Amino acid sequence: MVTNPFYWLLECCCRSTSKTSTEDEELPKPPPHGYQLFPPPPPQEILANRSIYAEELRFRKYWPPENTPDTPLFCLYRLYEFIVIDDVTGYRNTIEYFCRKRTWAVRDIPDPKDGDPTRYAFLACLPALLKSAFNERIKLGIVRDIPAIMSADQAEAYRTAPESSKTYEEEPQWTEGVEPLKETLFVSSHDGVIMEGFDDPRASRYFKPKNILIWGPHIHFT
Repeated sequence: MVTNPFYWLLECCCRSTSKTSTEDEELPKPPPHGYQLFPPPPPQEILANRSIYAEELRFRKYWPPENTPDTPLFCLYRLYEFIVIDDVTGYRNTIEYFCRKRTWAVRDIPDPKDGDPTRYAFLACLPALLKSAFNERIKLGIVRDIPAIMSADQAEAYRTAPESSKTYEEEPQWTEGVEPLKETLFVSSHDGVIMEGFDDPRASRYFKPKNILIWGPHIHFT
């Protein structure tokens, strides 16, 4: 019995293409795919089955794994999934969700100590994305604990706050100790386009230190 929703979808797809007219086999019953898969597959495996994996994400009803409170690390893995498949809406929503978790300082994201070197390298690039997205907002006075509703005077006070009063995000130290990949990981866009090298202006500078060639994600929001 396949219990992983991603592999269930993959098995269904494979069976549908190989099934003969004389077969009358039932597909395996789908597992409860309302919860986050943890850990998710390595990037190469997701990319090899991108459309199927994207379908699995659409099945997902709850963000953290079953019977588990959400954490910065679970959120980091979700961000990883959405960026690998180049789901712009998915990863932007995840970045905004992390931003609203005011107690989740970027520097405090724990080391996942992931056993897959490629996935570990990819994860190590993500705190830099969060740091950049949040600090750009902080520069404008849009701090992470800013009220959702406020008066015009309050908004102006945040906008004109002195630089000395702002607390900027920092990357966790563990990211520096993650080894770059020996062979470049090429991550295509959602429509299958692959860049030829890191000199392409569209390549993300946040992933280059780990030898990952990927399109620069749209991480900034207001």
